[in-house]
Amino acid sequence: MSFVRVKRISGSEYAYLVENSWTQRGGRQKVAQYLGRVHRPVKAKSEGLAGFLNTAELGKHIRNSDFKAVAADLIKLELHNHDVKISDFQINFDGLSVKSSSGKNVAVAMNNGFLCSYTLKRLLEYKPEADYSGYVLADLITAAGILPEQEVFIKLYGKFRAKHEAAAAKKFEFYY
Repeated sequence: MSFVRVKRISGSEYAYLVENSWTQRGGRQKVAQYLGRVHRPVKAKSEGLAGFLNTAELGKHIRNSDFKAVAADLIKLELHNHDVKISDFQINFDGLSVKSSSGKNVAVAMNNGFLCSYTLKRLLEYKPEADYSGYVLADLITAAGILPEQEVFIKLYGKFRAKHEAAAAKKFEFYY
């Protein structure tokens, strides 16, 4: 099990990925990765995804978009709601990195989660076939500091479950 730990060094906060392991002498923790300096923007507004995208058909947008595009929309919305300019950070959805404008790794603390290269990578590599209850998707989204509306989460998870169940049904078709 791994989690993000924040350490304060010389008045600045830095995020680290910490992993737990068990030995004969009990639990041990080891720093696995440096995630970057922590930025803590304050939430200024609570605009919804439909309003942010200026669309009346949010369900259609989610159905017609791939997961990476919807995740990018949710991240941009969360940064917008925290009054963070997209130009303040370099979020690379293909290279799976979150960096400052100067190119250094950063961790943006929002909604009890951290948007950093590690959480972005885990979110965009989500495998719906291993998620039977939606818990894994919810955990990945909240770990990245995203707080989606309930309707958006249900539509997003429903899209993946429907696609996975259709593929599973096709795999087990019987011919009489």
